Amino acid sequence: MSRYFDQVIEFLFLSGFVMMYKPWYWLDPLLSVLIAVFILKNCWSILKSSTNILMNATPSSLDLKDVQSHLLEVEDIKSVHYLHAWLDSSSGISFSCHLVVPDQMVSQTEKLSQRIRHSIFHKFGIDHPLLQFETESCGNGTLLCEKFAGAKKETVI
Repeated sequence: MSRYFDQVIEFLFLSGFVMMYKPWYWLDPLLSVLIAVFILKNCWSILKSSTNILMNATPSSLDLKDVQSHLLEVEDIKSVHYLHAWLDSSSGISFSCHLVVPDQMVSQTEKLSQRIRHSIFHKFGIDHPLLQFETESCGNGTLLCEKFAGAKKETVI
């Protein structure tokens, strides 16, 4: 970053030196615009990343269909719906989803939760998963749930 700062300082010194000997008053606004473009060009990736974090955008490196397929491969999961992933920092990925499992006590889902957390961290880099276990699909629930309740394991007969 200091390299860019040094280049901007050089532009300013050059402008000041020219203005001392030539009355080119148009040079100052022109260099100001060029410096602004230079700064925006070099900061674009930081601006884009920051905007994605603030807008809770799904990371571009993460495909939710792949995550959903991976979760459907886990034993004891009947269906997966309402998946959402977002960046909580420049490197951390948060994730939430609803998982339909066979009817059981909540305490029995802890081992399954640990397996899922481990596998999605190592495969997708998701380091903050929020898993909601359900015993029945919420297909008759809210409109949002109905939209996302479609992914189910195919039963082989």
